[in-house]
Amino acid sequence: MLVLQHESRQSERRSAETRDLYVAAREADGTWRKELVASRITGLPRDAFIYRAARKTDPLTFSWHGDKETFCPPRWWDLAIGSGPCGFGCRACFLMLTFRAMRDPFRPVIYDNIDWIHGRVARWLASPKRKAFHSLGLGIDRSDSLLYEGVTGHARELIPMFADPARNPRRCLLVLLTKSANVHYLDGLPSKGAPIAVTFSVNPEAVADLWEGKYPDTLERISPPISERLRACKEAQEMGFETRLRLDPILTPDGWQEMYADFVATLRQMGLRPSRVTLGTYREKSSQLDTWREKWGLPPMEWEPHKMVRAGTHRHAAESSRVETYAAVAGMLHSALPTSLIAVCKETHGVRERLGLSNACCNCLAANRGKRTGETHAEGATE
Repeated sequence: MLVLQHESRQSERRSAETRDLYVAAREADGTWRKELVASRITGLPRDAFIYRAARKTDPLTFSWHGDKETFCPPRWWDLAIGSGPCGFGCRACFLMLTFRAMRDPFRPVIYDNIDWIHGRVARWLASPKRKAFHSLGLGIDRSDSLLYEGVTGHARELIPMFADPARNPRRCLLVLLTKSANVHYLDGLPSKGAPIAVTFSVNPEAVADLWEGKYPDTLERISPPISERLRACKEAQEMGFETRLRLDPILTPDGWQEMYADFVATLRQMGLRPSRVTLGTYREKSSQLDTWREKWGLPPMEWEPHKMVRAGTHRHAAESSRVETYAAVAGMLHSALPTSLIAVCKETHGVRERLGLSNACCNCLAANRGKRTGETHAEGATE
């Protein structure tokens, strides 16, 4: 037994050394500069290390995230404010598959050539090729929009830019997405009538606890309690911002329907009025997601996904199971929040049609404004 334990510890040390090779090399040659960010700035339970680095390629990123089976209109860009998982340590974060051994989920890369990044956004807005249905995410697919706002100041610079008709003549939408409660950084910024959407990633507390980040040494949750995020959403709403919610991934442990019913009732009781609520069930780009979770030393999820099958761009639970889950949660939301538009994220056309949710009201998108939803990849990708 002692021999086996010794061999196991040796294996763990070798794994840690291997996974850290790339990150350690970037730190050693000065490409990445390690910086400690105080918890009072991020809102995290502990101070956190990040790496600062210069973005060398275009920070305005564009990809078609759909395919012939999966609906995701190529009408939105994302601003690369960082690289790799954001630092919340979520145990099913798809960004672990983006760079694998090259990004530490607990020490994200945050770009620091900020003036250049903001200048690039200004040129994007001023382009004659810009359309009113184009939107830009503030790191929504590459980081967290507000977790490091106290370090970068992106929102404080870009929200006035997007709110200014002279600099944003097409009124393109800026989309924020956060698991933080850091809306105090938005206080005093243009909000009412501005093309800004502040989205909060939420779930019932018991569901969030199954998959969101936990410190490996104590298993203390890293992300803020859901109650704090909902209060932050209410604050943003009272500031005058358009607010949105994202329930993704919806998990289905024992008693999940009661959990979601109580959660939705809380939304109504708090007087939250999200313009949109986007739903997503658990999905994976690759079966290697949990392998990289383990390699980086993140605790395992406390929920086992159902048997996964490939459908479009992702591995999902069976279609019938997803339809049942979406229908239950969407029904609760329609009843409690009758003015909120409900949509599903990166889902197949078949699921959307069965649900009667074949719309383009998902979180990353601006209002349709008469544009057809089936535009081509090339049409969406114009600079």
